[in-house]
Amino acid sequence: MMKKDAVIINTGRGALIDSKALVHALKHGHIGGIGMDVYEEESKYFFSDWSTDIMTDDVLARLLTFPNVIITGHQAFLTTNALKNLADTTLENIRAFAAGEELVNEVK
Repeated sequence: MMKKDAVIINTGRGALIDSKALVHALKHGHIGGIGMDVYEEESKYFFSDWSTDIMTDDVLARLLTFPNVIITGHQAFLTTNALKNLADTTLENIRAFAAGEELVNEVK
């Protein structure tokens, strides 16, 4: 239902977009392009240096070949507010732990 020159921007969750269907849509001109800051299997590839290794994810490798695709390494969350919230939560967890209080943000 979108125009064929529509550009999709995904900074939410990688799994919001079916990557195989995205490759198909790009190959056949059904969309104009995509900007992605997230990818379904990003934990394996983002924040790592793959310049000397072989990428085994064929879908991601194919996406990287399109001139109308921009993929960044999950940087959208690096806002001043997000980083302040991370620091505040971390410091509160440290304070609560040191005081012997219940850890409300404990990961189990």
